[in-house]
Order: sequence, then structure tokens, then C-alpha cells
Amino acid sequence: MDLIELHILQSFPVTCLNRDDVGAPKSAVFGGCQRARVSSQAWKRAIRSLAQERDGAHFAGQRTRFVVRELEQEFARRSDDEELARGLAIVTAHALGKLDSVEKGNVKTLLFLSPQEKQAVVDAVLAQELDNDSVRLIAQPETDDKKEQKKREDAAKQLAKPVAKAVKALSTAVKDAADIAVFGRMVADDHSLTVEGAGLFSHAISTHAVANEIDFFSAVDDLKPSDDDAGAGHIGTLEFNSACYYRYIGLNLDLLADQHHLGHFTAEERTDVVRAFLRAAIEAVPKARKNSMFGFTAPSYILGLRRTGQPLSLVNAFERPVRSSQGYSEKSVDSLKDHWQSLKETYCIDATECETPTTNVNTLIDTLVSGAQS
Repeated sequence: MDLIELHILQSFPVTCLNRDDVGAPKSAVFGGCQRARVSSQAWKRAIRSLAQERDGAHFAGQRTRFVVRELEQEFARRSDDEELARGLAIVTAHALGKLDSVEKGNVKTLLFLSPQEKQAVVDAVLAQELDNDSVRLIAQPETDDKKEQKKREDAAKQLAKPVAKAVKALSTAVKDAADIAVFGRMVADDHSLTVEGAGLFSHAISTHAVANEIDFFSAVDDLKPSDDDAGAGHIGTLEFNSACYYRYIGLNLDLLADQHHLGHFTAEERTDVVRAFLRAAIEAVPKARKNSMFGFTAPSYILGLRRTGQPLSLVNAFERPVRSSQGYSEKSVDSLKDHWQSLKETYCIDATECETPTTNVNTLIDTLVSGAQS
């Protein structure tokens, strides 16, 4: 396995980067003590959004349940028959993810699709020999009339097989689904359309023990009558913490370059994708409470590795929590370096290494992608 790995240490001030079901910062027990935690899903979302912002031509995927309207627009571009376009959109959406509500235009599960994939599916559906009268019947508003409902059900059954066949066009090689190749896609109803992500992500955890704290806040009512100025207009509490996090990000370059991922890209295009992903992985920060607990910081240390073999987290550098009264970053860096050196010697690991702030981020990325065009 040809790997690029990032081992990142990043400190945050008063923040709540990732909340649980009661609004508290997420946490985990590791090494016998409570740590602050940010789920991999939260950071992956931030990375994907930033990569799309930086390289929207390749990272164009969207994850949504509301696909009927978009499919309807695609079909309408190819036909002036609005009723036919809506019917085709409904049956296609149902084949992709099981229709939940025709009125809302959503399916039961999130679908991760790129614009070019949607176009390929629409083209494939239109290439099927479908009964247009049955399609238009699907587009009719639902009714309590049992006979009409039976006609709709029969029409849906008739259309199901050819449309399901057309949905296989999701496996078409496109140039705007790099994010799907990196982050992966699960299609529960058709495993042949599932894509294993070439990216590897850990939950970020603090290198030290962390206890959540509570912020009591009050808000002033600007229009409260002057003769009643006692008390606040609103009061409440928020939980927060501050922590130095360790996070791991890996990229399986062999998987990324295979025929089910980006094998149809040129070597230069794949390198552009890798660069955009690495830059986003380094710079992205979850946006929770960005306006009230501004937490946009840069990593204090990055160890970048290019090597072959199995992925390897260095989180056990912090199994014994870092203790300090003068900040955690410096001691966390020392612990990470010591652990990595020990693993290299014990397991005879050979790797190309680059680190910040010894070098800058551009040089780090250049070092890691060099040779990636094989």
C-alpha cells in the first residue's frame, strides 16, 4: 500500500468543535482519563467542503436526500414535457435511494453524487425503452382512489427494472467525483455502487486530560421598557473545552489510482487531487459555533510521511496523557517524535519524512506527493 500520512497536533482555545446529542463537546476515555474528542465525520465534512472550495472541478460531489428536484431539472433540460420529466425523476430517485416523500422530493437515505454522475444516470434512463404513459402516471398527485392507486403501483413495477438497470451508470468514470473516491460512498440498496474511500481518518482526541466547562451567558433586551430594567432578556448555558488534539489522516494512493476510483484520471490530474486534499486536510476546521467561539487555528506541528505498508496511527504517544502547566503543544510534539522514533527502530519502518514548522506547508506537500504520478 502506497501511503501518504499526516500526523497533526493542533491546539484550540475555548471551543465546542463537535457537539453530542445534548450540545456538549464530545469526549472519550483513553489512557484511563477523559479526553476531548472531535469525530472523524465532523472533520471530514470540513475537509470535503474546503477541498470543494479550492478545487470544485474535481471535488463536486453533494450528499443529500433531496434529489427529485435536481433530477427533474436534468430531465427537463432534455425534454419540454414537464410531466414526463417529473415522473422520470421520481422513479429514478426511488431506484437510487427508495422514495420517502414525493411532495418533499426526498429519499430515505443520503445519496453522495456528483453532477456528472447525475447526468450519466439521466442519460442512461432516457436510453431505456420506457412506457411514457406509465411515467406520466407516476407524476400524477397521489389519490385515495384505490383503482388509480393500483394503476400507479403497476406502473411503478413496470418501470422499476429498466430504471434500476440505468442507475448502474453511477459507476461511469467521471472527472468531478474525486471527493467520492477519497471519502467513499455507501449505497445500501446496491452494493455494486458502493465506493470504498481511499482516505483514512481518525477521531481527533486531546493529548491530555480534559474536563468540559460551562459558560453562563445572558443577553440584553434592547427594547425592554426603561421602567423595568431589572434582569436579562435571555439567559442560558453552553459547554466548552480547550485542548491540543492529535489527529491522523491517511491516503491510500494505490486505491485512489485503481479503476474503481481515479484510474481514468491522468497522473497530473491525480496529483492535483492529492494536493488539494492534503491542503484541505491540513487547513480545515469544523465550523461549529464559529461566530461565538472562534476556533480557527493552524496546526502547531505536522509530521508528514510517505511510505509503503499498513496505515499506522501514532496516538499511543499520548496513551499516557501529557501533563504541563506551561502549555501542551511543545510536550505533545516531543512525545509524538519520541514515539515515532521508537516505532521506526522497533518495526524497521522506512519512510520519507517531512515536518512543520521545520519546513513550510508547500514544501511538505511537495515532498509527500513526489513520486505519486506512477
